[in-house]
Amino acid sequence: MKKVLFVINPIAGGEKKDVFLSRLEAFSDENELDYQIYKTTGKDDEQHVHNIIVEDKPEIAVAIGGDGTLLMVARCILHTNVRLGIIPFGSANGMATELQIPNDKEEALKLILEGREILIDTLLIDGKHTCLHIGDVGFNAKVIKRFEEDKTRGLLSYAKNFFREWRFSQRMKCILTTENGVRKIKCHMIAFANARKYGTGAVLNPIGKLDDGFFELCILKTISFKVLLLLILTFFTGALYKTRFAKIIQCKEAKIKLKRNRKMLVQVDGEIIGEQNSVKIEIVPKSLRIVVPAVSSSSFLDYLVAKIEYEKG
Repeated sequence: MKKVLFVINPIAGGEKKDVFLSRLEAFSDENELDYQIYKTTGKDDEQHVHNIIVEDKPEIAVAIGGDGTLLMVARCILHTNVRLGIIPFGSANGMATELQIPNDKEEALKLILEGREILIDTLLIDGKHTCLHIGDVGFNAKVIKRFEEDKTRGLLSYAKNFFREWRFSQRMKCILTTENGVRKIKCHMIAFANARKYGTGAVLNPIGKLDDGFFELCILKTISFKVLLLLILTFFTGALYKTRFAKIIQCKEAKIKLKRNRKMLVQVDGEIIGEQNSVKIEIVPKSLRIVVPAVSSSSFLDYLVAKIEYEKG
């Protein structure tokens, strides 16, 4: 009998979960699962989930919610044999999109039993924050902060806050240190990406692989009106990196520091972690087990990757 822990965020995506919970219980009974359901409350959830995993030793811990719920569950099972299952229920489901987890809840449930296991890298930020998917400093972090403070949700709300921030965004002067040296950069944004896509489907990092022992620094040098048009035109391909307005640096560790002790806003997997003068990123190879579809479909992006130029370290 397979032992499963379901961790559900009742308010994720602004969607009620009553009907899904009934189906979840029926599914578990139909498949003779030894299961437990934990509903997050916003108070000491990570500690509670960690305690359940230590005491009950489930084979699979399933995150039911958005990227925040996913990250919280993942932190509890890093470097263990417990596998992470995903049922996307958030406003943005970046990691689920990346891994081709179906949005259909019934299909996502079936995947828990029928999917295959992969072992992926994670990122360690400043020696204490885990990043599964994508973090960044600068422009997008500011958009996310605006989005968090907005009362509305969804893609239209994100677009509204994107254009509000775009009107006032200024370039940062950074000192970027990687394993291969130091360089000075002026830019609007630097993302540190383990994966390829944002939850919207936008391709940030066309060369990203979750298990290759590297992450990518994706640098947007400017966000002029011309670049904005290019961003829209290359939304699903990442071909912006074929222009002079953006670049990719592949590395295993990096430090981003602002000049003159200025501070930048930092976000990790959609969560703001604060304003600081510098941020350090390290790859943690093969540190998380995840259940994904048995067969992944290819896309045009797979054929484009070979044409994208990037730097090592």
